[in-house]
Amino acid sequence: MRSSIWLSIAVFIVTIYSPQLLNYRGVVICLLMVVLLMCSHRWRYLSILPLTALYFSLFTYVILFGGNSDLIINDHITQNKSTSNQTNTFPENLISPILNAHDNTITVRVKSLINTKNSGYFIANIVSINNLPCILCPKVEMRWYRPSFAVQAGQRHTFKVKLKALQGKGNPNSFDRQKWRYSQHIAYIASIKEHISVVDERISFRAKLYLKMLELTEGMSQQGAILALAFADKSLLSTEDKEVIKALGIAHLFAISGLHIGLLFVFTFVIVQFLIKKCLPTHWLGWTSWRLAHLLSFSVCLGYAYISGFSLPTQRALLMLIFGVLMLASKRKISVFDLLVFSLWVILLIDPLAILSSSLWLSFTAMSAILLFIWAVQRRQERLNHQALWKNYLIKFYRFVKGLVLLQLLLTLFMLPIQFLNFSAISVFSLAVNLIAIPLFSWVIIPVTLLSTMLAMVSDQLALYLLMISNETLSVFMHYASAFSVGYILLSEETIRLLLTLLIFILLLLFSVYLYRCHRFDKKWVSILLSLFLAFVVIRIFEIKWQAKHSWQVDIFDVGQGLSILVSSQDQHLLYDAGPSYPGGYSVAEYTVLPYLYAKGINEIDYFFVSHSDNDHAGGRYVVDQHIKLKQAYSGEARVLNQTQQLNSGQAYQQCLTGQTFNLGALTLQVLSPEKPSSNNNDNSCVVKVSDGVNSILLTGDISRTMERKLVLENQSSKYQTSLNADILIAPHHGSKTSSSIEFIEEVDPEWVVFTAGYKNRWNFPIYDVVKRYKTRGIKDLTTGHSGFIRFNVENQHIQVKTYREDLAAYWYHLQIAF
Repeated sequence: MRSSIWLSIAVFIVTIYSPQLLNYRGVVICLLMVVLLMCSHRWRYLSILPLTALYFSLFTYVILFGGNSDLIINDHITQNKSTSNQTNTFPENLISPILNAHDNTITVRVKSLINTKNSGYFIANIVSINNLPCILCPKVEMRWYRPSFAVQAGQRHTFKVKLKALQGKGNPNSFDRQKWRYSQHIAYIASIKEHISVVDERISFRAKLYLKMLELTEGMSQQGAILALAFADKSLLSTEDKEVIKALGIAHLFAISGLHIGLLFVFTFVIVQFLIKKCLPTHWLGWTSWRLAHLLSFSVCLGYAYISGFSLPTQRALLMLIFGVLMLASKRKISVFDLLVFSLWVILLIDPLAILSSSLWLSFTAMSAILLFIWAVQRRQERLNHQALWKNYLIKFYRFVKGLVLLQLLLTLFMLPIQFLNFSAISVFSLAVNLIAIPLFSWVIIPVTLLSTMLAMVSDQLALYLLMISNETLSVFMHYASAFSVGYILLSEETIRLLLTLLIFILLLLFSVYLYRCHRFDKKWVSILLSLFLAFVVIRIFEIKWQAKHSWQVDIFDVGQGLSILVSSQDQHLLYDAGPSYPGGYSVAEYTVLPYLYAKGINEIDYFFVSHSDNDHAGGRYVVDQHIKLKQAYSGEARVLNQTQQLNSGQAYQQCLTGQTFNLGALTLQVLSPEKPSSNNNDNSCVVKVSDGVNSILLTGDISRTMERKLVLENQSSKYQTSLNADILIAPHHGSKTSSSIEFIEEVDPEWVVFTAGYKNRWNFPIYDVVKRYKTRGIKDLTTGHSGFIRFNVENQHIQVKTYREDLAAYWYHLQIAF
């Protein structure tokens, strides 16, 4: 049984990296394997492998795609990278007709709690589509531009929407929103065009509590934090508070998950057990007293989970808790390790998609630490000797204080590796801050906040008084703790690799000592093992250094409808454009470009070119200016940009002009346009050719056919007629019909063309006719909206191409975008 559980968990984990789900043929093969293995008494336990793979795929199809067989991918998933908006990676006839329809009428039950800040974005459960009942429909992400009607959780509404398959921006080292959405059972995005009717205007009890708390906390400085702790709604947390929370390493305290459930259980259990012992004599209850404390504590956690909306992390934490409570309350002897493994397996059986969520590992780690702590404390209590009364009280008090400190240390140390691996950062002061924060939140702030929430429907005055205590406590804590946010250190991939290498070496060393002492292993072979590992590390370091010196890279970010490109050579870097920004201060560069630069250890940019002033190219320049040191900055519309912004260093944008040349490592940068700024902002785009003398890339911005024709004529009249020729072409204006003329394409004669266009954007870029012009000339094309991040590595006159969805992260939840 134990081996089967371990094998099943291993299959669940492997599915994260699987390139596709099982298709019809895969289902049949798995069924045959199950039958064959079950016929063998010796290998019967291995049947759990195909069964788990089959279960995961079928569960995913049902939960995310309603079990529609039309959505199951056939065997011939093409890996051809020459895809565009019109030539999808997957066969067109497999896409659901509902997604192809221009408009759909859907009835939904609102799930999210709505306030004035998030009224245009909420999650809902589909009830019907085009008046057809939907039994197995997934959750849908609703987007409503300028809402005309206020909705709230629990209500049912009918909307006219445009549905599209779920797809997030695909970039390395950034938050994988598509993966996270799938883990939350969200499979589609619905753009609301019109609110048709209210089917049921009744809101849920939870929504009533939320609206009441919104009213009571109005004007409080920590309103966002209070609502996050009570209802798991972080929409009202300010950007500054979010940054401080992340930098302090206490983000887990503001996300209702295993940590909150576990700590609340411990808090309630201690109080209830104390009250039972003092108020009810033990002989009245007998053996039920301890179990009653467990039951009441679990009931409190269940109520907290309801208020927080029974989020998936909360459900998983409750499941782990109930297993732990049943085992502890029954006082049966069971290995804590077996209990944790079995709990994880049951969680994955109930919700296999939880494996995609990092919150599973955060919740599982927190609950594991707390259960281990409870188990250790109980064992310690059983060993308490009979002594004088005052000595017993003193020992109990000492153990209580010691237990709190150990619990904080245990939680912090358990969370540290996960933070390190998931966020590529470490908070130096997180241990010290958590030693104060965890007791403060679990024993004061969270209980007071929850009590005020329960009293909100009874007495406004009592609830308001408790909320003021919670608000003041949070304000004082955030005020003093924010000084420690300077200890937040971002780690590059190189640093992470070195730390992991050091960790592996230490583990190998300990393993070698174990072999030598316990198994009399020959010391010579131990030395050879360690020497081989060190030799491998040294060779790998020299290999990486050699590749960096003799190659150069072009990294094209997936910034949606926009452009941002990084060119690197010999530790020098050119950043061309910075993607779009949106109202409310959101900038794509902050969540795509900057994380990648930090991961690569890039803290300064040698040349920053902003092609022109359009938002989809220049919107992220503010973020880049604030966080990255810029040596030189150029733009095709320098005067326009300088009127709206001054660089942090005091250096203004310089005008990009024809004839300018720069050196970037082993590369030459040559500016081909504009000769001078004109009234056409797109034609003011700074056109730059990057070349190593053999291979080259042409960066074109948003130039139109007029500028293309001018560049072609200038090139044909030049002596060498080679300045426009390039191996890689960034398609002008994202592949619009106003660009990419036949004459321009023939003059550049690229091997690759890249369209930087958002997935299913409203302009339908790249235009079908434009893509066809390139294809008929045998030019291979890529679109960021489909392939995600694109990397060209040029080494020894050879161009290697890798894309995020097909190569760097070729997993089923990235590839199956045609659903």
